[in-house]
Amino acid sequence: MTTDRSAPNRLKSRYKALYAASILALAALLCVCFGMVYTLRLDPAGDHARLMQLAYLCMVAGFFVLAAQGLLVGKKVLARMGRDAARADELAEQLERLTVLDSLTQAYNRGKFEEIMARELGNVRRYGLDLSGIMLDLDGFRTINQAHGYSAGDRLLANLAHFLNTKLRTNDFLFRWHGGKFIILCPHTDIDRAAIVAEKLRMLVGHKIFGGKIRVFLSLGVAQAEEDDSAESFLQRLQSGLAASKNGGRNQVTVVRAPLFPY
Repeated sequence: MTTDRSAPNRLKSRYKALYAASILALAALLCVCFGMVYTLRLDPAGDHARLMQLAYLCMVAGFFVLAAQGLLVGKKVLARMGRDAARADELAEQLERLTVLDSLTQAYNRGKFEEIMARELGNVRRYGLDLSGIMLDLDGFRTINQAHGYSAGDRLLANLAHFLNTKLRTNDFLFRWHGGKFIILCPHTDIDRAAIVAEKLRMLVGHKIFGGKIRVFLSLGVAQAEEDDSAESFLQRLQSGLAASKNGGRNQVTVVRAPLFPY
């Protein structure tokens, strides 16, 4: 860390030293030019051929010094612009993350859910692609907060979201809905495969101890999007599946299939 911090300071000191040297060089050239002008005034009729050669050399040297100064300033300005641009990109990325991620769990938020849900439902309608969803909730989350404190509950949610993300495919999406409730969207996945994923997550979470002392269990609902689904109708089936798991004793997966002949 010390080396990384001292490198920019050394570079800045080098720029200052070079710029100071260029100023001194210009001052020396000005002194020489003043001396030549003074000599010409003292002896205007004399032979000043060598003096004129020296004057030309001073002019050339002055141009080189000015060019070097311009190069130093230009490099410094470009370097600062590059740092500013990198910082701007970093801030833009951070801002984008803040607008699409839940601040506690770093899962996608509800705004991002609406965006991705609309896109994926469009793929279902236009191309007939499979899209399934899993809605899950921590069983007894209120009791966990009361027993271990709300800070421990927040850490549990963050750790759970991280754990779930490590078990999902790269093209799956995890969203924080509210409280201890999450939604997983699984593009290119039919309902039977999604049910297997949900059961796998239920078992993995049930066998893990979070924070070294908290064991949690999940209730899950699974549904597949249909061509005539809206985001609301799809969510309704997911919620009904989750409610059935809760009412059926918790710590289980309920699969909700769309009716064969919807009315």
